[in-house]
Amino acid sequence: MSNGAVIDEDAARLYEEARRHLLKNEPLRGESGESAARTLSAGELDALKAVGLTSAPFSEGSARDPLTRSITDYMALLETSYSTSEAASYLKVDASRVRQRLREHSLFGIDYDGEKRLPRFQFERKQVLPGIREVIAALPADLNPLDVAEWFLSSNPDLEINAQEMPLSPREWLLKGHAVEAVVKLAQGFE
Repeated sequence: MSNGAVIDEDAARLYEEARRHLLKNEPLRGESGESAARTLSAGELDALKAVGLTSAPFSEGSARDPLTRSITDYMALLETSYSTSEAASYLKVDASRVRQRLREHSLFGIDYDGEKRLPRFQFERKQVLPGIREVIAALPADLNPLDVAEWFLSSNPDLEINAQEMPLSPREWLLKGHAVEAVVKLAQGFE
C-alpha cells in the first residue's frame, strides 16, 4: 500500500470518528485525550523552541498527525453542521431569522464556501439551546470553530453541581437549566 493510500485511509477513518462524535454532541479528542483543536500562539511556539522542541512537520504517521486530525475534525464539523436553510427548517422559522441571529452573534456560524454553517451543539429538540444567545455573544469573535465546538462539548471543572458528580460541559449545563451567567463568565475568559 502506498503512503498516499495510507494517509487517505487514515483521514477517512479519522473523519468518520469525528463525524460520529459530533453527531452525538461529544467532544473531539486526539490520541493523547487532549483537544484535537488546540492551536499554539507565538508565545507558546517560542516556549517550545526554548526547551528544544519544534513545530516541524509531524513524522509519526498520518493517523497520529495533529494536522491531519485537525483537518478531518474541521471537515466533520462542517459536514455535521446545518446550513442556514437546514437550521431554519429544523427550528421551524424563516431562513431570514437565522441569518439575523448570525449577524447579531446570537447563534454561532462558520463561514464556508460562501455560506454559513451552524454546528449542531447549539440546538436540541428543534430549539436553540437555552442561553445560547448570551454565551455566543460573550465568546471572543476570532476563535477557531474547532476550539468553540470542543469548548461547548467538553466537561469543564468550573461547571460542577457537587463534588460527587462529574463536571458538565457548557452545553450540558445549559440543557439542565443551570445559571446561564456561569457559562457566560467562562465564555468571556475563553482565549
